[in-house]
Amino acid sequence: DRCTQQFSSTEKLDRCTQQPSSTENTEKLDRHTQQFSSTEKRLMGNLLKVLACSELEHGPIVFLDFEHAQPTEAETAVWNQVSAVLEEAHGILAELQSYNGAGQEIREAIQNPGDLQLQEKAWNAVCPLVAKLKRFYEFSLRLENALRSLLEALTSPPYAPMQHLEREQALAKQFAEILHFTLSFDELKMTNPAIQNDFSYYRRTISRNRLNNQQLEAENEVNNEMANRMSLFYAEATPMLKTLSNATTKFVSENKTLPIEDTTDCLSTMACVCRVMLETPEYRCRFTNTDTMLFCMRVMVGVIILYDHVHPVGAFAKTSKIDMKGCIKVLKEQPSNSVEGLLNALRYTTRHLNDDSTSKQIRALLQ
Repeated sequence: DRCTQQFSSTEKLDRCTQQPSSTENTEKLDRHTQQFSSTEKRLMGNLLKVLACSELEHGPIVFLDFEHAQPTEAETAVWNQVSAVLEEAHGILAELQSYNGAGQEIREAIQNPGDLQLQEKAWNAVCPLVAKLKRFYEFSLRLENALRSLLEALTSPPYAPMQHLEREQALAKQFAEILHFTLSFDELKMTNPAIQNDFSYYRRTISRNRLNNQQLEAENEVNNEMANRMSLFYAEATPMLKTLSNATTKFVSENKTLPIEDTTDCLSTMACVCRVMLETPEYRCRFTNTDTMLFCMRVMVGVIILYDHVHPVGAFAKTSKIDMKGCIKVLKEQPSNSVEGLLNALRYTTRHLNDDSTSKQIRALLQ
């Protein structure tokens, strides 16, 4: 409520979000980075400008520009590490989007168990796909390390969360980009049953050949231990987000001297900012396309889930610093085909939704 009150004034909104001329905006929309469009970057600039608005009553506005944020000397080491990971993100999403699976070959092989030619055809179709799934899984491990580095930088003493977001703008932008990738990956995975079907067939074939004392060449690339870990990863409804949630929880538990609020306050503040951006007409009218709205929604859902996993009572309790009712309502106001994956992430990836402390109203909203 406090956050919403801060933005009730149109004058404050305009002071906080002065935009370049329409000509400049048009030029920016034509320029793309490897990871994200300039539209999305401009949104992140707006997000932190809104964040700065919360300080209007207490001091001068701090202009926080994610669009042109460049790492300072202090940020460079972490920024370079995370940037190397994010450079791969676009390619990973493109590969996942074009993942068609080997469903037909597998069906033919199962229906004709005695036809060795069809068995070989199915195996040859599945093996390169499993190699691709392995790359996705290994990328999740690199993403986990990148997130940990960002959390260390954005929560380290002596600075408060707001000060970190002001001082380390380039790192805060990378944090949002990781969440954007994560939700995008999981939405694609959830709508592609071929992934688990292909991997199940691969594992069954490996097991069958072990019983026959046959060693298949593909086992050298995906051995039994790796296959077990990949199986657990892809069994999750939202595997990338689950990876980041576990990493955030582990980060907090391993840093006993770091107040947990340093992490959760950063997450809840970002959730609040995203909600305000989405529900305030003065902001929505500045969005130039639906991708910008979706970017904001993904970041909001991502920080909510991380908060719910890290905070002792979670995001759904009355004492939570996140307005869950407002966040869910904002999502449900959008076309269902664009937000169903995000709502499913809240339903199935959060930890405290089914706690007694969660109100019936919030549960009903997520039905």
